[in-house]
Amino acid sequence: MNNKEKTKQQLIKEIESLNRQLSQIVEERVENRTSVERIINKQLHVEIEQRKQAESELYKVKQFLENIVNGITEQIILVSRDFKILWANKTFLEHFGCKIDELAGKYCYEVTHHQKIPCQPPHDICPIAQVLKTGLPTKEVHLHQGSAGKFYSEVTAYPIKNEKGEIVEFVHIARDVTAEKKVEE
Repeated sequence: MNNKEKTKQQLIKEIESLNRQLSQIVEERVENRTSVERIINKQLHVEIEQRKQAESELYKVKQFLENIVNGITEQIILVSRDFKILWANKTFLEHFGCKIDELAGKYCYEVTHHQKIPCQPPHDICPIAQVLKTGLPTKEVHLHQGSAGKFYSEVTAYPIKNEKGEIVEFVHIARDVTAEKKVEE
């Protein structure tokens, strides 16, 4: 064997040795990464299970509260700052002859008064507008238009505030006071 061939064979052996070392390093790194990913996957699985459990508990609480609110005889709606109805209880839906999905994007005055603008003073004072001015719960008597015709409602609006104390929504509770108004008249 001449020197060139010896050098060539040595180089080939060194390259093969380096390839084995490189393969071993790659395998170790892959195994390390795989181990880390297994740990992360286990943690994610635990977090997913905890989230599912929390969502289940929240759903149960939501159902419980909706059952309570739907059992109340007053008409209750949740209203945004721009007077849009966000949610309504069963009594409200029955009084106004509508379904919850029909209320999406509708303004409270469209549904309760059949008008295109909010209640206007001096004859029709909007309790939500009053709450926006004062920040305090407000009670007013309104003539509402329901599925069975016109009726008087005593409406109380309560502010819902965020963590900064800003009013973000309102609870609007209405009680039919038509019989009382007739006696009064």
